[in-house]
Amino acid sequence: MDTTLVNSTSYIFSGLLFALFALVTYDRLPVIVKEFSSRAEDVKGKIKSNLPIGATAPKKPLTRAEVTELYPEGTWQRTAYDDYVGVLLDEELVFPCIYATKGFKSDDQVYVFIDSDDLSDPRHIRTLADGLSDYLPKAHSLGPNTSLVLLAKQNPDPRTVEEYQSSFWKLLDGLAKIDKKPWPTDIPKTIDDPKWCFCFAGEPFFTVIQTPAHVQRRSRYAKGLTIVFQPKWIFNLLFSTDAKRAAALGKVRALLAKYDPIPVSPDLKNYGEPDSREFEQYFLLDENVSATTPYAQLSDSIELAVQN
Repeated sequence: MDTTLVNSTSYIFSGLLFALFALVTYDRLPVIVKEFSSRAEDVKGKIKSNLPIGATAPKKPLTRAEVTELYPEGTWQRTAYDDYVGVLLDEELVFPCIYATKGFKSDDQVYVFIDSDDLSDPRHIRTLADGLSDYLPKAHSLGPNTSLVLLAKQNPDPRTVEEYQSSFWKLLDGLAKIDKKPWPTDIPKTIDDPKWCFCFAGEPFFTVIQTPAHVQRRSRYAKGLTIVFQPKWIFNLLFSTDAKRAAALGKVRALLAKYDPIPVSPDLKNYGEPDSREFEQYFLLDENVSATTPYAQLSDSIELAVQN
């Protein structure tokens, strides 16, 4: 066969293949661009959150082993976690809440991370709601000093105490709006009531917030915003008698007196006593003035309204 004809045929065939490839590629161009953009956004998100490329952000609370495995030193999550642990394990300046330290040492705690200290961010409210929902069914099996600890990325330009207080209440109200279970019938909804406490998924909680804005009340200071959620049933175990309760609270108060430059808050009282208000203890101010709340009661659940 004439080699010229063979070469010409090859060129024509190659040209047709190239044209076909170009046509197919052109038709799929929007899809290719979309896929590329999606992958680029995924990589960008991983870099922002310090996750390895290909890894996914956890959808559930993490144990301490999972935290150290997933987040290497230098990531913002590991920094927030290490600073939190450093306070609990400080042997020279003993952290007053000895039960938090016990809970860490016995691996009863789990951890949730958010990438900013804006507690009103709907993303963070949803992240915490999902974390609490995952945590509660297994809380009893974790141990008698269990709690869920929310750790925020440290803010180089911290907000004020008042700003943190405002966003804290927006967080609690936001959780109430997306709660899928009704408020417990034995807990009043009116916040200014000695029997009120925060509830989520039908579970009463005691919650404590620490901020980088606190100075005088060192026990409520943290380099990065930190919130601890404790199911209230743990106090029934720890304080099973009045004598145990009195002894435990006495020890905590003594440690607070050494730890904080400011006198112990007069708002630290027993739950249910006529002059006690639990909401005042959630967010203690940096002075001995009782905290306030912008809500008479938290919002009703939108989730339940839709279901009904």
